[in-house]
Amino acid sequence: MTQYCRLTRPLEGISAKLMRWFYIWVAVPRILYTIDLFLIPQSRKTKGTKGFIGKLGKVQRQASLHTTGAMRSAPTDAIYVCEDLLPFLLLVKKLTY
Repeated sequence: MTQYCRLTRPLEGISAKLMRWFYIWVAVPRILYTIDLFLIPQSRKTKGTKGFIGKLGKVQRQASLHTTGAMRSAPTDAIYVCEDLLPFLLLVKKLTY
């Protein structure tokens, strides 16, 4: 995440549009490379791995904050709407389905 932060600097970094594509096509597959084995969404019958999904959701929030240049106090849902990203829990459910 620190290297991603360096790439998104306002004056010297890459544009937000390209960083969004970089996140979607490079970072998300790297984060979720073992999704079939370890990340189980929560359902009625299973508890799931909610703690891990939450921690990885924080990583996605940090990446989206750096990409948009928003403040840390900005609502997560608003940032995801600006970037056209799914919340991490829904992304995991989509990929495991």
